[in-house]
Amino acid sequence: MNHKSPFKFLQPYTREDRAIFFGRDEEIEQLYKMVFQADIILVYGQSGTGKTSLVQCGLASRFQPTDWLDLFVRRKDNINDSLREALLRMAQSPVREGASLSQLVKSVYLDYFRPVFLIFDQFEELFIFGEKPEQQQFIQDIAQLQEAGLSCKVIIVMREEYLAHLYDFEKVIPEIYNKRLRVEPMGGQNAHQVIQQSCEKLGIQIVDAPRTIRKITENVSGGKAGVQLSYLQVYLDRLWHEAVGASPPQSSLLTQ
Repeated sequence: MNHKSPFKFLQPYTREDRAIFFGRDEEIEQLYKMVFQADIILVYGQSGTGKTSLVQCGLASRFQPTDWLDLFVRRKDNINDSLREALLRMAQSPVREGASLSQLVKSVYLDYFRPVFLIFDQFEELFIFGEKPEQQQFIQDIAQLQEAGLSCKVIIVMREEYLAHLYDFEKVIPEIYNKRLRVEPMGGQNAHQVIQQSCEKLGIQIVDAPRTIRKITENVSGGKAGVQLSYLQVYLDRLWHEAVGASPPQSSLLTQ
């Protein structure tokens, strides 16, 4: 028996998971429209709402591969260094030393002739760990990139409690708030869809489905409005291990 859980646990969904990504159709459509309306988009929400999955799987899946060249950038030690390293890894043509961010992006675009999507995940790390000079350099680089008019989109993904820290960005890039999407905790109906359709797609049977699904959403929400997608993933993973992955099974809620 294969004891590897089919559920994502705490890992974000990727483009390869699009067949099992459910419950965010409305948000995907909103984000998809925003991409054609602005060059910089802000995606924010509480921790655990699935912001990264929404972009990395939901939005990415709306594009043909020829129209989507994504670079996911995390701060690491310095966001500016991480961004340039990501571009240089993607580049196929030699890039002169000291090239500006705009020149780097243009070179990568010409290598692939695909729109470049710079996706800054967990952007709050810049405010938690970054010094002022690092932040100022990043702001200026992004502003110059916007002015260059390249085939490039900037998507910033962050926790909503750090939105006030974008004040310095707004002074230089006032359009940063023009196109923004708040990712809410998943509603009960959508959570029901995630559970039911995920299990159907994965060939997992839910015993007494209506009652069991309702109980799962109640347990995961803890009596609060909305369900955190990360909590739901962890809960389903645990149920799978108890019901299918264990020998003998320790739960009768799921069967395979």
